Amino acid sequence: MAKIVVQKFGGTSVQDADSMRRVMDIIRSHGIKRNLRPLVVLSACAGVTNSLIRISELAILGKITDAQNEVAQLEARHFRIVQDLKLELRHEQEAQLALRLLWRDLRTVIRAVELLGEMTPKMKDKIVSCGELASTTIFAHGFRDQLKNQDVLFLDAREFFVTDSNFTLARPNVSAIKKKIKPIARKISEGAIGITQGFVGATERGETTTIGRGGSDFSASIMGVAAEAVEIQIWTDVAGIFTCDPRIVPNAYAQESVSFSDASVMAHYGAKVLHPETIWPAIEAGIPVRVLSSKEPKLHGTTIVSSNEDTPPVSGIAITKNILLATLTSRFPLPQASVASNIFSALEKKGIVPLASSLSFDSVSLSLDGKTSLSEVRVAIEKFATVELRSEMSLVTLVGHGLASSTGVAAKIFSALKKIPCQQISYGGLGNAISVVISSEKTDAAVKELHKAFFGSK
Repeated sequence: MAKIVVQKFGGTSVQDADSMRRVMDIIRSHGIKRNLRPLVVLSACAGVTNSLIRISELAILGKITDAQNEVAQLEARHFRIVQDLKLELRHEQEAQLALRLLWRDLRTVIRAVELLGEMTPKMKDKIVSCGELASTTIFAHGFRDQLKNQDVLFLDAREFFVTDSNFTLARPNVSAIKKKIKPIARKISEGAIGITQGFVGATERGETTTIGRGGSDFSASIMGVAAEAVEIQIWTDVAGIFTCDPRIVPNAYAQESVSFSDASVMAHYGAKVLHPETIWPAIEAGIPVRVLSSKEPKLHGTTIVSSNEDTPPVSGIAITKNILLATLTSRFPLPQASVASNIFSALEKKGIVPLASSLSFDSVSLSLDGKTSLSEVRVAIEKFATVELRSEMSLVTLVGHGLASSTGVAAKIFSALKKIPCQQISYGGLGNAISVVISSEKTDAAVKELHKAFFGSK
């Protein structure tokens, strides 16, 4: 019996026939081995989900002809992909027939919107789910054409990925998914290859649902847990989690492994990594998640693991640009214990969560999203504190579980930034983040110096 690996590919990885062929090569080299078989999870072709959302918006506005024209364009695009794959006649005809039925159903939903004069969340899910169903239909027939002697299963996620009925933002029913995926997992363990959709599911009654934009990674994570996979591979445009943005530091490199806590903090502070919520089920189950590049499949990528063991003490540098630095200073001549609590209470009432903060006996310094509106909060705060705001700032965060236990970290940071003014310094995250606020014009220089100090070149 073979072990199962879940391989998830995003929209740009299946955007056209050439991209699909590249993914098929990756599956053969990274998913089909002597004791390994893949469950492949695909997104819609790049841009298709946006088109489907636009179709739903046109339908809501009563612009039915425009909506139907958009459907025709999607149909033509997917027809070209099938043609460009140059399949055997049988596989081409089967793929085209399945797609015609899919577009027919889509047009039916649009007509229903026209007749009812409204768009329900359930209808929207029916429309938006068509992207993943179309891409996987083409891919499954294309892979069957390539793998003459392999059993390629086209799996409609709506038959096993059970969710609640919160349409457009449905939550998976993991226990139900585990029961329904068992026979599928058994077939894959016996040698079959599974092709299915991310993002799409169904209620117990069989009603189509979606789990929100970006939900394909979450789907892959849940499926990996349910199928007891040995690894979940997330194939993206970048070959792993880098020490920092390579557009700023050309010699930045992908870490071989990163702990889940470090990856979560890096995502919070602006690094382009997987959103932690999407892969948490797999990490909690002890299943490693590997981030790889479909453009550079020979690279090892980065493995996200549950513990800090065997991961680097410093994982990387995250950058949050366009922040607002708010410095709030007490109006009272002597320290007042209530000042800080009043400040944070005023922020809480408006749902404002600082990215970072530092606190002294008479002032609080807060790093806030640059789009934050402080007008009402400022009125409340100015009763007991003066407010100074600075825009065009960036938050640069060094992330690593070893920062708290390593000696000389602060000295290394200050030495690296000795020629760059820092407006705020804070220690946060899960004890694995040190942030500094720097003017936007100095950000790139600061990142380069910090990278040189902590990572050198490789």
